[in-house]
Amino acid sequence: MEEWHGSIVMTSAISVIIPTYNRGEFLRRGINSALEVCAENDEIIVVDDGSTDQTRALVESVSDPRLIYVHQENSGVATARNHGMELASNDLIAFLDDDDEWHPAKLAVQLALLEKHPEAVASFTNFWITDQQGNRTNDYLLRWGQPLQDWNQMLGTTRTFRLDDTGEVFDYYFGGHYFNQMQDDYILPSTLIIDRSRFREPLRFLDGFKRNESWLFSSQVCRQGPVIYVDYDLACQHGDADNRLTAIPIVETVLSRLYVLENEFGKRTDFSEAQQRAFAQRLSKEVNVLFKSAMRSKTPNRRQIFQANKHHGGVIAFAAILPDPVLSLLSALVRILKGGWDK
Repeated sequence: MEEWHGSIVMTSAISVIIPTYNRGEFLRRGINSALEVCAENDEIIVVDDGSTDQTRALVESVSDPRLIYVHQENSGVATARNHGMELASNDLIAFLDDDDEWHPAKLAVQLALLEKHPEAVASFTNFWITDQQGNRTNDYLLRWGQPLQDWNQMLGTTRTFRLDDTGEVFDYYFGGHYFNQMQDDYILPSTLIIDRSRFREPLRFLDGFKRNESWLFSSQVCRQGPVIYVDYDLACQHGDADNRLTAIPIVETVLSRLYVLENEFGKRTDFSEAQQRAFAQRLSKEVNVLFKSAMRSKTPNRRQIFQANKHHGGVIAFAAILPDPVLSLLSALVRILKGGWDK
């Protein structure tokens, strides 16, 4: 096992982007977390996506030259993050959701590793979560249920970084992560740091994409080169806020996953035969989820969805030729058997 050590000395300035929408009561927690972690030459850009609450007043009440507030018309989290990247003065960019927070050593550890591995284009980490009652669950990343669960197989040999200032030890991995991202999303935005100077092409979040916009973006990041994963809880995803920027119905969520798979990974010509088979299996699985979700939920445009996706064949293609009354009857039968509607 490779091991090395370092101190909390951040020599490169970083821009932190916090998108927010009507989350004033939680936003202060995220801002304070970033202020505690950032150095004097860093900047924290809060992009207000058309809030109608006290967000502006809250941000402007914080007297710190590192904090920048910008307001935009309500356009979604993808556009808010893009706006922040356009304003960012630095190539190093970290993302923080407005109600999340960071471990005090987060930036120091990730920036030290990015300096050690100049080939790496980004770094992400494990994280912990809290529920609405404040209960904490550690080591949460792989509890999302991703099919690949062994970091040694995914990213290679375990390496270790020791932080001299605190004595804390951080296991990390370095390698190509693009194919892993095809299997599922492993990167929580609040854990991600990118270095735009190392990209082969400029990247943006897909404007107007309401769900899985971060999966698409982080997959494109992984396409730029190897990444660093720190297997340590360096961020917290809080669950006490009801109004999440990405809260949308299940069918729309599945459709967004299909978009990512088809438009990002489906166009790859450099996949091996084994990777192409894995992609076909992953796509087929998502198509089946789409059919089940559309039949189990109150989906008014069910037939149009099936028709738009009939090129996948199978049960979706069959359902696409059925008239609406038949689909509604089948859906009602599914609801009776299942005992209710999916959301």
